[in-house]
Amino acid sequence: MKLKFILIAIILLGAFFRFYGLYWDQTMHLHPDERFLSMVSNDMRLPNSFFTYLNPQLSTFNPPNFGFDFFVYGMLPLTFNKILAIFFSTDNYFDLTIQGRILSGFFDLLIVLLIFKSVELFEKAYKFDGKIKYWGAFLYATAVLPIQLSHFFLVDTFLNFFLFASFYTMLLFYFKGKVPYLLLSAVFLGCAFATKVTSFFLLPLLLFFFFSFFWKKHSQKKHDKLIHAFILLFVFGYLCYFIARVTDPYLFANSNFFDLRISPHWIENLKKLQSYAKVDTWALPPSVQWIHKTPVLFSLKNIIVFGVGIPFFICLLVGVISFIKKHLTFTLICIWMLLYFLYQSIQVSQPMRYFLPLYPFFAIIAAFGITTLTNKWKQHFLIIPILILLIWPLMFFSIYTKPHSRIVATKWIQDNISNDHIILGEHWDDALPIGGIAGNGPEKKYSIELLPVFGPDTPEKWTEMDQLLAKGDYLILSSNRGWGSIPTASERYPRMTKFYEDLFAGKLEFKQIKEFSSYPSLAYLGIPLTLPDQWADESFTVYDHPLVMIFEKKK
Repeated sequence: MKLKFILIAIILLGAFFRFYGLYWDQTMHLHPDERFLSMVSNDMRLPNSFFTYLNPQLSTFNPPNFGFDFFVYGMLPLTFNKILAIFFSTDNYFDLTIQGRILSGFFDLLIVLLIFKSVELFEKAYKFDGKIKYWGAFLYATAVLPIQLSHFFLVDTFLNFFLFASFYTMLLFYFKGKVPYLLLSAVFLGCAFATKVTSFFLLPLLLFFFFSFFWKKHSQKKHDKLIHAFILLFVFGYLCYFIARVTDPYLFANSNFFDLRISPHWIENLKKLQSYAKVDTWALPPSVQWIHKTPVLFSLKNIIVFGVGIPFFICLLVGVISFIKKHLTFTLICIWMLLYFLYQSIQVSQPMRYFLPLYPFFAIIAAFGITTLTNKWKQHFLIIPILILLIWPLMFFSIYTKPHSRIVATKWIQDNISNDHIILGEHWDDALPIGGIAGNGPEKKYSIELLPVFGPDTPEKWTEMDQLLAKGDYLILSSNRGWGSIPTASERYPRMTKFYEDLFAGKLEFKQIKEFSSYPSLAYLGIPLTLPDQWADESFTVYDHPLVMIFEKKK
């Protein structure tokens, strides 16, 4: 009974971290990707029949059919959220987002339980320490990146759940040999493909456990085992395809289940997306940040310092050694994790969320590490590592205990800047003040102009820049998207780099008068510990806790 209480307490803690502060942006849609998915979801209309739903050319659930020609996400999370919204009468632009965030957190929370059950399988098979499964659940429940992504209506947490659920059910098949578990693994993998096509990265690990099951069977002849294995593999593959086809029909060229061709339109969009990440071309502004990032080290730094935290990572390092000593199976899991990490970390684009599928495995291995480190400790001393591991999530959690920095800045602007002034913002970033938010009085309307900061440093660009700077009364940098990325590619942006250097050095006609930040901190608990994180992966800070700086033209 006591042990069940511990698991329940861990799940409740994970739920608290994920569901507290879901209105972190006061429904202002300050995450652009989430905003886009909400717009798509809002415009989706229930098809008049199931056969219409399956037809990419006719379905009112297929984004290109209602104006969203460029769409590269899987449709399963949006479809599920939309159907629930219709059922619960939450089918509007604002409620769809909040409901999507609740679903995002819920699916991520389920992973906590799956980690517990996965380690329990290993525990029974290899006589592991019974505490490992509790530590694994605790470590994932309190890991920073899953907590953050659970606050967004994006596809990442849905994908992570489907992938790890496919892994867990394959483990069940590996240990128990029952075909229904294999079929469940195929179902979850099909759902993963309908969420994001990168799901194929899990296939090598799944196939390893699949064939290992037949390798360890001694009751069948080799020839019979091969036939049995390939029959089941065919069934697995077909069921995975069938589920993907039903849950995201728009990946395919038409509604014919016997036509395996991928949608040409979807392939074209995917190629377009890949072209944005090329460092030798002028691509999307968010890609500028990647131009000179050090492969492997940049991603590793973000995982250690922000994704899991230093105490968690120390346990992970210790755990790797302990983990691979247990069984050859665990060595191969670690090899798969390493290959996945290396592949993602040498890509041009390396946002932290791309590594989320590794986090359940991080938690399991780190659980081995902390069990090794505290193996001889008395039970009442275990509160010490628990408190140390909680430092990182509690610091990050502070972001959701206070108003968003852009909203605080907006209210200050409303109270301190008259609306006869011209405010300058930056192209490709949310300009301030945010519409719909007032200060202490009625909401004011402002004239806002956007500086083309991400355009090539041509004479034409700087003619426009100089004209706008001469006209503007205030310059507001609503995040580090511009000044944090452009100077790292100074060979492309020599004048823009010099502009930011002079701006921060006070050499221009604008002087900084106000700054609004929401750094991860323990100050709300009375502990003077704050972690400025503007040097993290841009996507980690720019959505829910950007640094806002306001500059006024010198009198």
